[in-house]
Amino acid sequence: MRSFLLGVVWLICIPLGISTSHAAEHGVVVLQYHHVGDDTPRVTSVTAAELAQHFGFLVENDFNVISLSQAQKLITSGEPVPDKTVAITFDDGWRNLYDNGLQVFKQFNLPFTVFVNPELMAESPHLYLSWQQLSELADYGASVANHSSTHTHMTWQQAGESKSQWLERQKKDVLAAQAALDSALDGEQPQHFAYPYGEFNPQLAALLEQLGFIAFGQHSGPWGATTPRAAIPRFPASGHYANLTTLKTKLLSLPLPARTVEPASMVLEKGSDEVAVELSVRDIDDFSIDGLNCFYQGQQINPTKQAAGASQGQGWQLSLTLEKPPLGRSRVNCTVASQSAQGRFYWYSVPLVRPNEQGRWPD
Repeated sequence: MRSFLLGVVWLICIPLGISTSHAAEHGVVVLQYHHVGDDTPRVTSVTAAELAQHFGFLVENDFNVISLSQAQKLITSGEPVPDKTVAITFDDGWRNLYDNGLQVFKQFNLPFTVFVNPELMAESPHLYLSWQQLSELADYGASVANHSSTHTHMTWQQAGESKSQWLERQKKDVLAAQAALDSALDGEQPQHFAYPYGEFNPQLAALLEQLGFIAFGQHSGPWGATTPRAAIPRFPASGHYANLTTLKTKLLSLPLPARTVEPASMVLEKGSDEVAVELSVRDIDDFSIDGLNCFYQGQQINPTKQAAGASQGQGWQLSLTLEKPPLGRSRVNCTVASQSAQGRFYWYSVPLVRPNEQGRWPD
C-alpha cells in the first residue's frame, strides 16, 4: 500500500504544448493514488484540493486521459501511443475517495480505476468504499479492479508451506477477489490486478499472466511496448510526489526500452549486503546512452555501459552495484534525456525488496 519514497527529481520549466512531431517513443503514464484527505498518512494521501489541481492540470494541458482498458488495447495494438497519454488509479478503495473526492470526480469526469480488496470491504465497511458507492463513482469515470482479497504480502510463504502450496494459495486469492467483483458489479470485470505494496516475484507474475491478467506494481516509469504485462509501472502522485512542479516531469516522461536482467526477482536473498543490477537497453535514435544515469537512495550512480553482442541485437548492457540496500522496499530509477523532445526524459525503474533474516519486511 505504501510507496517507498525514493527516486530522482527533475525540475523543468517548459511549455506543455509540445509538438507531437518529434521522434520520441511514447507510452502511457499511469498515476497511483491511495487516500483523498488531510487526516490520513501524508505519504499516501492527496487532499481534495490537490486532486482537483492534478485533474485540472491534465485537462487544461490537453493530456489524453484514458481508462486502463483503453490503455491495454492501445499498448497491445502495436500502434503508436499518442503523446501525453495518462491513466489514473487509486489503490485500496478507501472510503475517503467518496467522502472527499466525489465532487472532484463529478467536476472532471475523467476515467480512473479503483483497486479494491473485497474481504477488507466486508470486514471494515467504515473504512472502505461499499459496492453501492463504487457503482455511483462509476457514473463519474470509475472502473473497479482486483487488489487481492485481503492486501497481504503476496510473496510471503506461510510456515511449513511449500512453493507449490504458496502459489496455489495466491491463485485462489486472486480468483476469489475477481469473482467477488464480478458478482457485486453484475458481470465480468476487466482482469486488471494491482499487487499489494507493489510486491511480486517471477512466479506471481507468471501466474497473473496465465490467468489472463495485466498487473501493476509501484515502481515508476511509463507503460511502453516492451513493458512486461504483469509488471506494469506506476508513478506515485501522493505526499511529496503531489507537487505539480515535479509531477509534470513524470507526466511527460517516455518509456525507456529496457528490461532487467539481474536481479531475476525484486525480492532479494536474505542477508544481501551487495546487489548487482544489470539492464538490457535497446538503442534508439532519440537518446544517447552516454547521457543515461541511475539514481538510488538519493545518490546518482553512473552505470557501466557496454555494447551488446551481435546475438543480442542493437543495444547496451548496463551494470551497477548497490551497497547495503535498506530493509524493505526501494528502487533504482534510470533516466536519459530525449534528444528531440526538449526537457523530457526516458525513464525505467527496478523495484527491490530486501528481507530480514526471517524473510519479512515492514509494510
